[in-house]
Amino acid sequence: MRLQYVCVSCRQPNKYTPVAATRGDLQMKVGDEVQVSCKRCKEEQKVHLNKISAAVNNKWIVISFFISLIISLILWILFAGIWLIIAIPIPMILWAAENNAVRNFNRYRIRKK
Repeated sequence: MRLQYVCVSCRQPNKYTPVAATRGDLQMKVGDEVQVSCKRCKEEQKVHLNKISAAVNNKWIVISFFISLIISLILWILFAGIWLIIAIPIPMILWAAENNAVRNFNRYRIRKK
């Protein structure tokens, strides 16, 4: 899961690095608003935590797919019929867990003061 926000001036998505499981956890770490700077236009701005959204990080899903592919090829060489049991479920389980974490983060909103 990666956190991102949209810059007010240039409308480009930017990455936000402190990652937490929910907005409530993030609020306990950094407060209601965070001071960020846009990577494109370099403008400093305050962003409320409700403007930060979570997105699926596909990098880990692709890495897990290639690892499971290597494991399945090894199992196919050693045991001819077991390779499909390992090849498909590992990336699917990781993808489902990632979507669940994104959904839980984006569902929780913080009351504006």
